[in-house]
Amino acid sequence: MTERTLITNARLFDSARGTLNDGATIVIEDGRFAHVTHEPIDVADAARTIDARGRVVLPGLIDAHAHVVAVSHDLVALALQPPSLITAQAKDMLTGMLDRGFTTVRDAGGADFGLQEAVERGFFEGPRLFIAGFPISQTGGHADMRPKGVRSHAMFCSCAGLGLIGAIADGVGEVRRAVREQVRNGANHIKIMAGGGISSPTDPIDGTQFSLEELRAACEEAEAANLYAMAHAYSPRAVTRAVQAGVRSIEHGNLIDE
Repeated sequence: MTERTLITNARLFDSARGTLNDGATIVIEDGRFAHVTHEPIDVADAARTIDARGRVVLPGLIDAHAHVVAVSHDLVALALQPPSLITAQAKDMLTGMLDRGFTTVRDAGGADFGLQEAVERGFFEGPRLFIAGFPISQTGGHADMRPKGVRSHAMFCSCAGLGLIGAIADGVGEVRRAVREQVRNGANHIKIMAGGGISSPTDPIDGTQFSLEELRAACEEAEAANLYAMAHAYSPRAVTRAVQAGVRSIEHGNLIDE
């Protein structure tokens, strides 16, 4: 049986005419928008009726770059938090995003399929999530959160759980393996760190990371899985190298030149 939800007394923007129209009723059937009408409609068979009270109703917003597990600005400390604690804090972040009108979020690294499934199964409220899994970083790259002098990856590696800590990969073979691992774990896109940043402990923001061959390998593996690669890159050199390798989405690019 079709489940209907009605949003009545809504104000809608007509982009074709450039007008705001009052008194609209939006019909949602089985979670999808069915139609919009300004004619009287029987509300008796609706499972739920929401009176918009003349407020403007907008389409859901899309956040194209978010880190839903970035629950602390101290990413080194975040890397040491247990996954259960990060998940508990991410729950509030996801709910807050939905409350602000974002119904779809493209996570740019850190969230895993568990958070995605938790939202889909209704364990807590949040936007539709598209995930990258762990961002892929070279040793000493933007997602290598080990402080200077720390050699072991044991406490600072992607196996520790959620977080912006990266899957560390050096060389074409390791990069391919890292991408395949994210694909295996349900990634919707692949995040690769092609340049430095400000929140990681050992890399300059204007540096380049990964060779052209390594970046190409990441893009090839993403495309083989019918996905695409997005790259963290600020400087002109990092952006240019990423584009040459086949990256489809440049994240940040603040220092780019003409």
